[in-house]
Amino acid sequence: MVLGKYRREEEDRRKKGESTAAISQPSHTSVEGVDETGHVEAVPNRERKSPIVSFSIPIDLRSCLQAVRSEKSINLSMWVERKLREAVANEFPTIAERHLKT
Repeated sequence: MVLGKYRREEEDRRKKGESTAAISQPSHTSVEGVDETGHVEAVPNRERKSPIVSFSIPIDLRSCLQAVRSEKSINLSMWVERKLREAVANEFPTIAERHLKT
């Protein structure tokens, strides 16, 4: 992730026409904003919309999820989305009926 000072320097270089280096991350699955080579397009904070979900995951749970992903070769994003949909539908059925596609 690019911090403020470096982001401004990067923007100045772009305006001057200098080439910039892309941020590279290993990609296990297809993720929005990541091309096939694993390059991620950085979005400055002022242009980023506030996420609807933002929470920390404890270290032990993170470690467990990483093991599940590698040992079972599952897409954790899809798994979490499915489980979250089920939980919302069970906990808030009337709201889920109006907003969730079945």
